Amino acid sequence: MATPRSLLVDPANSGVFHCVTRCVRRAFLCGRDPYSGQDYEHRRAWVRERLRELAGIFAVEVHAYAVMSNHLHLVVRTLPGRAGDWSDGEVARRWLCLFPGKQGKRGLPPGEDAILSLCDDSKKLATCRARLADLS
Repeated sequence: MATPRSLLVDPANSGVFHCVTRCVRRAFLCGRDPYSGQDYEHRRAWVRERLRELAGIFAVEVHAYAVMSNHLHLVVRTLPGRAGDWSDGEVARRWLCLFPGKQGKRGLPPGEDAILSLCDDSKKLATCRARLADLS
Protein backbone atom coordinates (compact mmCIF):
# COMPACT_ATOMS: atom_id res chain seq x y z
CA MET A 1 0.00 0.00 0.00
CA ALA A 2 1.28 3.47 -0.85
CA THR A 3 2.44 5.86 1.84
CA PRO A 4 0.89 9.34 1.81
CA ARG A 5 3.26 12.03 0.58
CA SER A 6 2.65 14.05 3.76
CA LEU A 7 4.39 11.27 5.73
CA LEU A 8 7.35 11.08 3.34
CA VAL A 9 8.09 14.72 2.56
CA ASP A 10 9.02 17.36 5.11
CA PRO A 11 8.11 20.68 3.46
CA ALA A 12 10.59 22.55 5.69
CA ASN A 13 13.64 20.60 4.47
CA SER A 14 15.25 20.16 1.09
CA GLY A 15 14.99 16.71 -0.45
CA VAL A 16 15.59 14.83 -3.69
CA PHE A 17 12.65 12.91 -5.13
CA HIS A 18 11.95 10.61 -8.05
CA CYS A 19 8.42 11.34 -9.25
CA VAL A 20 6.48 9.34 -11.83
CA THR A 21 3.21 10.29 -13.46
CA ARG A 22 1.39 7.96 -15.81
CA CYS A 23 -1.32 8.26 -18.43
CA VAL A 24 -4.47 6.23 -17.93
CA ARG A 25 -6.63 4.06 -20.20
CA ARG A 26 -3.83 3.27 -22.63
CA ALA A 27 -3.53 6.96 -23.51
CA PHE A 28 -0.29 7.99 -25.15
CA LEU A 29 1.79 10.93 -23.99
CA CYS A 30 4.42 10.74 -26.75
CA GLY A 31 5.26 8.58 -29.72
CA ARG A 32 3.01 6.60 -32.04
CA ASP A 33 -0.05 5.05 -30.46
CA PRO A 34 -0.33 1.51 -31.89
CA TYR A 35 -4.07 1.37 -31.16
CA SER A 36 -5.13 4.56 -32.95
CA GLY A 37 -2.16 5.07 -35.25
CA GLN A 38 -1.89 8.69 -34.06
CA ASP A 39 1.57 10.21 -33.64
CA TYR A 40 1.96 12.23 -30.43
CA GLU A 41 5.71 12.84 -30.66
CA HIS A 42 5.18 16.63 -30.82
CA ARG A 43 4.09 16.54 -27.16
CA ARG A 44 7.64 15.72 -26.01
CA ALA A 45 8.76 19.30 -26.75
CA TRP A 46 5.66 20.68 -25.00
CA VAL A 47 6.44 18.69 -21.86
CA ARG A 48 10.11 19.71 -21.92
CA GLU A 49 9.23 23.41 -22.31
CA ARG A 50 6.61 23.27 -19.55
CA LEU A 51 9.11 21.63 -17.18
CA ARG A 52 11.60 24.42 -17.92
CA GLU A 53 8.93 27.05 -17.30
CA LEU A 54 7.74 25.54 -14.02
CA ALA A 55 11.28 24.97 -12.73
CA GLY A 56 11.85 28.71 -13.24
CA ILE A 57 8.82 29.55 -11.11
CA PHE A 58 8.90 27.02 -8.27
CA ALA A 59 11.62 26.54 -5.66
CA VAL A 60 12.74 23.26 -7.19
CA GLU A 61 15.62 22.07 -9.32
CA VAL A 62 14.99 19.51 -12.03
CA HIS A 63 18.00 17.19 -12.02
CA ALA A 64 16.74 14.73 -14.64
CA TYR A 65 13.65 13.82 -16.57
CA ALA A 66 12.50 11.23 -19.08
CA VAL A 67 9.39 11.65 -21.21
CA MET A 68 8.25 8.15 -22.14
CA SER A 69 5.38 7.03 -24.37
CA ASN A 70 2.82 6.83 -21.55
CA HIS A 71 4.56 8.24 -18.49
CA LEU A 72 7.02 10.83 -17.23
CA HIS A 73 9.91 10.47 -14.77
CA LEU A 74 11.32 13.46 -12.85
CA VAL A 75 14.17 13.72 -10.40
CA VAL A 76 13.75 16.98 -8.51
CA ARG A 77 15.21 18.65 -5.47
CA THR A 78 12.96 20.85 -3.36
CA LEU A 79 14.49 24.10 -2.10
CA PRO A 80 12.19 25.54 0.58
CA GLY A 81 14.94 27.89 1.77
CA ARG A 82 15.06 29.52 -1.65
CA ALA A 83 11.37 30.43 -1.46
CA GLY A 84 11.95 31.80 2.03
CA ASP A 85 14.60 34.15 0.65
CA TRP A 86 12.34 35.60 -2.04
CA SER A 87 10.90 39.06 -1.44
CA ASP A 88 7.13 39.40 -1.15
CA GLY A 89 7.09 40.99 -4.60
CA GLU A 90 9.01 38.07 -6.09
CA VAL A 91 6.63 35.53 -4.53
CA ALA A 92 3.65 37.47 -5.87
CA ARG A 93 5.19 37.76 -9.35
CA ARG A 94 5.94 34.02 -9.52
CA TRP A 95 2.48 33.08 -8.24
CA LEU A 96 0.74 35.40 -10.68
CA CYS A 97 2.74 33.94 -13.57
CA LEU A 98 1.01 30.65 -12.76
CA PHE A 99 -2.39 31.97 -11.72
CA PRO A 100 -2.95 35.38 -13.31
CA GLY A 101 -6.58 35.67 -12.26
CA LYS A 102 -9.30 37.30 -14.33
CA GLN A 103 -7.30 40.38 -15.30
CA GLY A 104 -4.08 38.68 -16.40
CA LYS A 105 -3.05 36.26 -19.11
CA ARG A 106 -0.96 33.15 -18.50
CA GLY A 107 2.42 33.50 -20.15
CA LEU A 108 2.54 37.28 -19.78
CA PRO A 109 4.26 39.07 -16.89
CA PRO A 110 1.78 40.07 -14.19
CA GLY A 111 0.87 43.73 -13.81
CA GLU A 112 2.27 45.85 -10.99
CA ASP A 113 -1.24 46.40 -9.55
CA ALA A 114 -1.85 42.66 -9.26
CA ILE A 115 1.53 42.14 -7.58
CA LEU A 116 0.91 44.94 -5.06
CA SER A 117 -2.59 43.62 -4.36
CA LEU A 118 -1.27 40.16 -3.54
CA CYS A 119 1.55 41.64 -1.42
CA ASP A 120 -1.08 43.43 0.68
CA ASP A 121 -2.68 40.10 1.65
CA SER A 122 -0.02 38.63 3.97
CA LYS A 123 -1.99 35.45 4.72
CA LYS A 124 -2.50 34.58 1.05
CA LEU A 125 1.11 35.53 0.27
CA ALA A 126 2.35 33.11 2.95
CA THR A 127 0.22 30.36 1.40
CA CYS A 128 1.63 31.16 -2.06
CA ARG A 129 5.21 31.07 -0.72
CA ALA A 130 4.61 27.67 0.86
CA ARG A 131 3.03 26.25 -2.28
CA LEU A 132 5.85 27.50 -4.50
CA ALA A 133 8.25 25.46 -2.35
CA ASP A 134 6.05 22.35 -2.10
CA LEU A 135 6.69 19.11 -3.96
CA SER A 136 3.02 18.86 -4.92
